[in-house]
Amino acid sequence: MKFMYKAPLVCALMMSAASMLSTGCKTYDDVATRYTSKHIKTHTNHVTAEVAEANELGFVLFALTDAGANDKEFLNKNSSYYNEVTQHFAAFKDHKAVKMFNEELKKDITNFDRFRNGLYAYRINERNNLVLKTDYRIDLNRIDFRRYMSAMQDFMQKSNFRDFYAKHQAQYSKLVNGQDDMLTMNAAWAKISKQYKKPFKSYQVVISPLMKGEARTLAIGGDSYNECIIFAESPSKALMYSANKPVEDLGN
Repeated sequence: MKFMYKAPLVCALMMSAASMLSTGCKTYDDVATRYTSKHIKTHTNHVTAEVAEANELGFVLFALTDAGANDKEFLNKNSSYYNEVTQHFAAFKDHKAVKMFNEELKKDITNFDRFRNGLYAYRINERNNLVLKTDYRIDLNRIDFRRYMSAMQDFMQKSNFRDFYAKHQAQYSKLVNGQDDMLTMNAAWAKISKQYKKPFKSYQVVISPLMKGEARTLAIGGDSYNECIIFAESPSKALMYSANKPVEDLGN
């Protein structure tokens, strides 16, 4: 198995008591679906995990913003990975994409949620373009991603983001490998059952070495098929969605 996530009704799940993001549920707010039969067949009754490339791009942008620099809750700053991010992308703190995201956060810090949720609907294709995945749409998201596309792609290219992401594949794989024997539908549901009325047809977990301190969920789908996307609160706690076992800190 591997990790992933999807969305229509959205519920934020806070694990830390002190938080600059609000909690609560929203309906059909950030990501909607247009599932293909292939997607449904592939993901039904599966729990999957990944360090999603488009989301990692968003987390890097967050780390470079003023909000990220001042953050004490969500960014895992006590890691060599965070140091590598800030060093590699130091020359791009004033890039247009970073400034645009920073302005969104200044207006409303919960735009971090919407930005992250919306980016899950994207992938980076073979032409190095951010494009929507086949099975999702974001026309309901309050973030106008059309405004961001040019700036984000310019950031990707000039900062060599994809090279940075590729060079860290071994670290990302370390976060994901070994999950197949541990991830179960029942274990994933047990972790989020207080937030929802009934189990989902699929669970997808998004991990980032940059993130800590919170777990949030994005529920997507209709009556016949739905998914819950879990944004793990930290790399080391990601495995808690599959088993209540202590795990080594994999964030470095």
